[in-house]
This record gives sequence, C-alpha cells and structure tokens, in this order.
Amino acid sequence: MNPSRLPPRQRLLRSRVHAGLLLGAALLPALAAADADQPSPGGNDLIGIYLKALDAKPQALAKLLPQIGAGATAGEVEQSVSGQFFKDVLGNSTTGTGTSIGSGNGINVNHSDQFYTVGYQVGLTQVLFDWSLFKNYDQSELQVGQAGVKVLEALDALRLQTAQAYFDVLQAQDGVRFAGAEKDAVGQLLQQAKGKYSSGMVTDVEVKQAEAEYDLTDAELIDAQNTLQVDLSQLEQLTGGQTYTKVRPLDEDYRPLAPEPNKLDVWLDRAQSQNLSLQDKHYATQIAQKEIEKQQAARLPTLGLNARRAYEYADGGITNGIGAGDNHGIDEGVYATLKLPIFTGGAVTSAIRAAKAGYDRAQFDEAASRGEARHGTQVAFLNANAGLSHVSALKLAVDSARAAEDAANVGYKVGTKTYSDVLLAVRTRYKAERDYAGARYGYIVNFLNLKHQAGTLNHADMLIINRWLQP
Repeated sequence: MNPSRLPPRQRLLRSRVHAGLLLGAALLPALAAADADQPSPGGNDLIGIYLKALDAKPQALAKLLPQIGAGATAGEVEQSVSGQFFKDVLGNSTTGTGTSIGSGNGINVNHSDQFYTVGYQVGLTQVLFDWSLFKNYDQSELQVGQAGVKVLEALDALRLQTAQAYFDVLQAQDGVRFAGAEKDAVGQLLQQAKGKYSSGMVTDVEVKQAEAEYDLTDAELIDAQNTLQVDLSQLEQLTGGQTYTKVRPLDEDYRPLAPEPNKLDVWLDRAQSQNLSLQDKHYATQIAQKEIEKQQAARLPTLGLNARRAYEYADGGITNGIGAGDNHGIDEGVYATLKLPIFTGGAVTSAIRAAKAGYDRAQFDEAASRGEARHGTQVAFLNANAGLSHVSALKLAVDSARAAEDAANVGYKVGTKTYSDVLLAVRTRYKAERDYAGARYGYIVNFLNLKHQAGTLNHADMLIINRWLQP
C-alpha cells in the first residue's frame, strides 16, 4: 500500500511507528530486563510476536507472485508388455514395406525390455484472480502496523515504569532523610526533657513520653531505610542488574507548570486520535473486517495461469518403439485454470459467521478502549491540575509548619509551651515536608501519564524531566 494514499491519521501513526522502532532498538535491552522474570517459551514474547508479524507481510505477498518449480528424474526401468495391440487398426493388410495397416487382429506383442530414463520438468503458476489472497495481503499490512503500535505501547509503559520507579526511590530517599532529621530533633527534645527533669521542671511522665517518641522515630527510620532498599532493588531489576545506592534528587528550585495547553478538550481530542491502546484496537477492528472479506471471497471463482515443460529421454522402452534407443520426448503447455466453488458443506457460511462475530467483538473492544482513553485522559488532566494546586498549598504548609516549630521551641524554652506542643510541631513540620516532596514527584508522574493517555509521550519528555534534577 502506498503510504501517500493513507488517511492523515494513519500516515502520522506510521511515521510514529517507524520512529518508535528505531528508538526501540536502543531500549530493547532495558525492556527485556524489565520482563526478565516472565517466561517466554518458543519466543512467545513481544519481540518474538513482532518479528513474526513482520514475516507475515512478505509471506502473504509471496502467494500473489509467480510460483516457479522444477524437478528432475532419473532411473532404471524394467518393462514387460504382452497382448494384442492395435486391433482393428493394424494387421490384415500390408504396405510395400511390409508394415501392417488397416483393420484386423492387430499386433501380438510379447516383449521385455530394460532401459534407463532421465528427464526434467519446469512449471510456472501465476494467480490471476484470488480475492482471498488479496485480502490476506491487506490483513498482513495491518498486522505489521499493529505490531509496531504494540512496540510503541511497550516503550510507553517502560517510560512510565522507569519514571515511577525513579521517583519512588527519590521519595524513599526523602523518607530516610526526614526520618533521620526527625529522630535527631526528637532526640534533642529528649535531652532537654531529661535536663529539665533533673532540675525538677518536668515530671517523670513527660520524660517517659519523650523516650517513647524517640524509640518510635527510631523504628520509623528503620522502616524508611527498608523502603529505600526495596525501591532501589526495583530500580536495579528494571535496569538489568545495575546497582544504585542513591539517585539524583529533584532540584529545589523546580516548580511544576500547568499542562500545555491547559485545555481538557485539546487533550481529549489527542487521545481519540493518538492513544496507542485505542490505535491497537482500531487495527484489530480493521483486521477483523478483512477477515470477513477474506472468508466471503471463498465463494468467488479463482483464476490462475499455468505453464509447464517436460522433457524425457529413454534408451529403450515399449512405448518408444520395441528395442529402440535414443528416444526423446517433449511436452509443453500453457493453460488457464478456473475454479468455481459450488457447495462446501456449509464450511464457508460457518467461517463467515465466525468472522462476523470476531468483527463485532473487535468493534466492542475498540469502543471500550475509546471510552477508556477518554476517561483516562480526563482523570490524568484533572489529577495534574489538582496536583499543581496541591503542590502550591503544601509549599505554604511547609513554611507555616517551620514557623510553628520555631515558635514552639522558643515557647518550650521559656516555659509557655509543653513538650507535647513541641513534639506536635516537629511531627507536623516533617509530615508537611514529606507530603510536599511526594506531591512534586506525583505531579511529574501524573504529567507523564497525561501524555501517555493522549498518545504523545516520547523520549524527549524523559530528557526534559531529567533536566529538572539537580546536577
């Protein structure tokens, strides 16, 4: 099919498929590493299926091209013939040379011969009209396009998985950092409580409360360290065994911006035309339609052209002349073959009915995918904008929590605030810090998911996010 004859949306998709394949060649090792724990017997994985799909198109085309075959024979023949031959044709009258002609009893033959024979045969078959083969070729082109979309889907999934794993590690790193800082702060409060207890300024209950809180922060630090190790191991698995102890954090000056453009309708339109899962289902619907046409073609006649040439040499043999040698035979022919199906026992009708059922199912899946693309894009867009507001609100909460902690510490020193007041201020401050960091990471992942739902996520987006990290 000439690409210039494709609709604009399919031309755009085809160009994205080609670009995705080039990028996929560079990312396939990571993709394979990400799926290393999933068995793929007999090459029954994404790449194996894609390679099979690439093979389908030339296989389908081959059936429409001339088929040329050749063969040769060589052998030793032992032949015996006996009986009355050419009865009523030869035997009663003779010519001047003594050869029997005319009607009569024929020739009585009782002869054995042993001889060698060699020969060759060359044949050519060309399909002139077979509608099922043309539809099969159309199907193969669609299957190659669908396989390319699946590669792009896998690359998109890899990008999202990598970003999610990376920011999970960042959040875990922050968790360890905040848990350690909180433990230090509570430890200082414990020392202050012990000092005031020795001076009689606080009760034993307050000291025990401080000790309990310190032990709790120690346990929280252990949990945070374990979470970091788990997330690092996920990153290690994703990158094929690369070991990490930490990753580059997000720049403190990074401030998230609203999606561009910040219009839901625009993103919904993009999703309806570019969402990869929807494109996959659209290809499946087209393939199912071609399957109906292919099965219906079984009711149509087929026309083919055949040509053959056969040559045989024998140094004896009854049919070449009794006891004769050096006999040559050539058989050449060109002929057309027309086949017209009349009755197939209901097999064609059943196959068409099954193909139509498959088409109905494909249409249902495409409609469901269209709804999912719309819903997923809408949710991702709303989450991105809500996340933007959430980040701004949490930044203010962090500033307020820090100011409240400073005021509580001053009040505790002069006796206007209790230990519980200070502890609450410390806890509130670090919770706000964790929530703010998590909200920034969550916004980035939501931003990537929005582009994924709209079918516009690409390698350049990963490079942009990488520039948001600290050098």
